[in-house]
Parts: sequence; structure tokens; C-alpha cells
Amino acid sequence: MINNRRTLAALLLSVSLAPALAAQVRHPSWTLTGGVEVLLAGKRSWGTGPLLAIRHDFGPHWGAELKAALPAFGSNSGGAAVDLGATYTEWHGATEVGGMLGVTAFLVGDQSELVGGGVGVVAAAHVTRWLTPGFGVTAGANLRTGIGAYPAAYAGLAVRF
Repeated sequence: MINNRRTLAALLLSVSLAPALAAQVRHPSWTLTGGVEVLLAGKRSWGTGPLLAIRHDFGPHWGAELKAALPAFGSNSGGAAVDLGATYTEWHGATEVGGMLGVTAFLVGDQSELVGGGVGVVAAAHVTRWLTPGFGVTAGANLRTGIGAYPAAYAGLAVRF
């Protein structure tokens, strides 16, 4: 009799957990994005460089993202922007639309056209089209503020795992 109760309890528990486990299989919680970002640092000063971001989703909508961009400005030394923020995403079929709000840190070289350095606020938006459940193409825009405002746009590839 005890064996039957334990078996019944295990069966009920596994049936109740099955939808949650299936949702995690369909929607992995990590997204890695790599691409190229173009950043406007002044009236005629454009920087282009690599962008790398990793996002962890804590549920169907909310998550956290860490992003690093390394814009270069011709022969000048350029700089880096590191962003950390809360994310919100919505799904529309195979298309993901999302945004991020957080803090940014500018790490600048002596001859960089990114003046000011320091810490500021970042707001970002992206659209990702998933070609397979784990691979997609993405594009987005960032607005970083510090001493000035630095708008940027990027395009790249995304991988979910």
C-alpha cells in the first residue's frame, strides 16, 4: 500500500511539473548576441566596432542583460561601453521584440572621441527573428547617456541555449 501511494504521489508530481519543464525546453533561458555596432559620438564622429551581449531570462518576459561594445574612431583610440540592465521581451510567433533599461560605463582612451567617460544610463530596443529555435538574426538601437548622449545601432546574430 505504501508503494502505491508513493507511486501515485510521484506520478501526480511529474504530471504537474511537465508543462513547466516543457516550456523551459521550448524557451531556453540564455541568449548570446554578437554583432557590429555603429555609434555616433559627435556631429561627424562615427565609431564602428564589435558588440557582444548575454541575456538571462527569468521568466517569459523579464530578464537581465550584460552588453559590451568597442567602437573605434579612425586612428583615434576609441573606447568601450559596458551596459547592465533589466530586460523585457515579447514574442510574436518567431519574432522577439524587447527592450532594456539600465546603467552604462564608458571606458575611454586619452584620444577618444567619446568624451566624459564615467557612468550613465542606457536604454535599448531590439528585434530578433528566430530562424530556428536556437539561432536568429537581430537588430537594435541603444541610447547611452553620460556627459553627452550617444545613440547607436547594431545588427548581428543571436543564439539561444
